[in-house]
Amino acid sequence: MKEKIILLANIATSTKVTMQEEKILETTIDALLNRVQDLKNSSQSFLMKIEQQQLTWPQVLDNFAVISGQVSTLFKVIKNDRTPVLRNLVLLPLVVQQEPDADLQKSTEGRIQAFNHEVVPDHLRTKYEPEVEDKESILSATASNMSSESTQRQIADFNATLSNLVEMIGTARDEWETDQSSASKSSTNINADVPKLVGAITYGKGLSSSSSSGSSSHKSSSQGRHSSSQRSSTSSSGKVSSAVKTELKTKVLDANSPYGTK
Repeated sequence: MKEKIILLANIATSTKVTMQEEKILETTIDALLNRVQDLKNSSQSFLMKIEQQQLTWPQVLDNFAVISGQVSTLFKVIKNDRTPVLRNLVLLPLVVQQEPDADLQKSTEGRIQAFNHEVVPDHLRTKYEPEVEDKESILSATASNMSSESTQRQIADFNATLSNLVEMIGTARDEWETDQSSASKSSTNINADVPKLVGAITYGKGLSSSSSSGSSSHKSSSQGRHSSSQRSSTSSSGKVSSAVKTELKTKVLDANSPYGTK
């Protein structure tokens, strides 16, 4: 009786541990799927921008930085201490059928219609195809038979080729950035001058101030000349009237004087 109770307790404990492991596995898979989906969306968006837009070098670097950050986040999730070791898990197909599966089509975005005998070997294989394994073994044998001197010489040649390639890419990038900056400066200058010319020709913008100042100066000068002529005319008329008054006064005095007549 005691042994039966211990056996039931062990079964319950193992069941509880299994349930916890399943929950952890489900949480890990959901997190991985979310990170992979984000990475997929960023890659698709970047490819669409390359095809439909003319990106500058800083914009390309920004898109690569986003993708690199998402890849780093994905590796952090995989290397987390709470993440179970996925390589120790075994994935077995529960159903292999020829009929189309709607859930499978939705999850694979229409790439896989049915989980049949043709698809299973490609998606559940844990080793390379025999042809790939043969090529890999040939390359491994060739690499192991090479001497250290030839290996170092090939490494040096490969590094020199990479250095020349990096230099060429850097030169091309500098020339491209210079052309982009000069083109942007010329376009800004043209865009700044064209509206001024159009406004000056069509609406007289930029010319109204000088014409108004010229007309006002013309008006002020004409008004000055008119006022000076008026002042000269009034002064001359004043002189004439004063002379007439003096002459009349002298005539009146001569008429009243007893010595005025002979």
